[in-house]
Amino acid sequence: MLGDLNLPMDEVEPGLHRERVAALLAAGYDAVAVVHTAAGRLSDADRCKFQPLTAGELAAARPDARRALTLRSGASAVATATLPGAAAASAASTSGSSSSSSSSCGCHLQQLSRLHFVAADVVQAAQLGPGGANGELLRGYDIVSITPKNERVLHMACTSLEVDVVCLELSSRMNLKLRPPAVKAALRRGVHFEICYAPGLREVTARRNLFCNAQALVRATRGRNILLSSAARTGWEVRSGLELVHMAALFGLSRQQAQDAVRLAPRAVLAHAAARLAGRGAAAVGTAAPAGAGDVEMGDASAAAGGAGEGAPSDKQQLAARGGSGTSSAAAGAAARKRAAGGS
Repeated sequence: MLGDLNLPMDEVEPGLHRERVAALLAAGYDAVAVVHTAAGRLSDADRCKFQPLTAGELAAARPDARRALTLRSGASAVATATLPGAAAASAASTSGSSSSSSSSCGCHLQQLSRLHFVAADVVQAAQLGPGGANGELLRGYDIVSITPKNERVLHMACTSLEVDVVCLELSSRMNLKLRPPAVKAALRRGVHFEICYAPGLREVTARRNLFCNAQALVRATRGRNILLSSAARTGWEVRSGLELVHMAALFGLSRQQAQDAVRLAPRAVLAHAAARLAGRGAAAVGTAAPAGAGDVEMGDASAAAGGAGEGAPSDKQQLAARGGSGTSSAAAGAAARKRAAGGS
């Protein structure tokens, strides 16, 4: 599955939006996500108002999109025709009853909605927490993502918030430090870290920051749960899947990891979002394992581990206590047997 899950919509004209979605369709993409960005306090103005584009709108935007639609329509018809009669009827009824955010508009492109929240502090970030008052608003979107502005919000996003994607501002100077406990918690929960490449195409300094910060992110995650998206404003900023694989290699990903970031990560994000909407996925939050030996180089992590263990006996102390008690009981038994033998 080839998907671009970051298409900002708030400041983009409808004509440019149709052009970039048509460019993605022509490039072979299977899914796109239109993003509404919110900050501060969520309100009714942030409710989902997304409407998918129709096949006619995409065909009119670009000639190559019209050819892509023709090819996909033919492939879909051939695939349905080769099925047995009952299976073909079932497939036709399923496609006819699909939701408006998928390929029901006839363009054979899954179009999704995404809420992107910019959190400046933990009070704002708590609006995305489990059991919050904005649950109905959040369920109106297919995907929920967050951009943390400080390390406390980043830690919340990785460990407890009901989000699918963490999007860091990689094209600017990062003031955040990616700490291993938070990153590991996000990986265990299935949360993905997003790299948006289009800002690096617009300006030299942004490109330099993007590559530097993306490489740091890849080192922190060891190449796992990386999602590549465009954040494109126009169709000219869209890149093909093969170009993204080569770009991901420059970020420090191996070839297999680069292919996963392009092909598998969008599907994994959608699966995580579906589990979140169904009320699953929160069970693994409290099962965080302690940081590994390689994490002690982080000062805060080692200090936290030391503070957590203060006042509790270590494993060696417990073993020594058990060993000492066993030795004393054995000595007492030997003395009793010696007294009994002397008395007899």
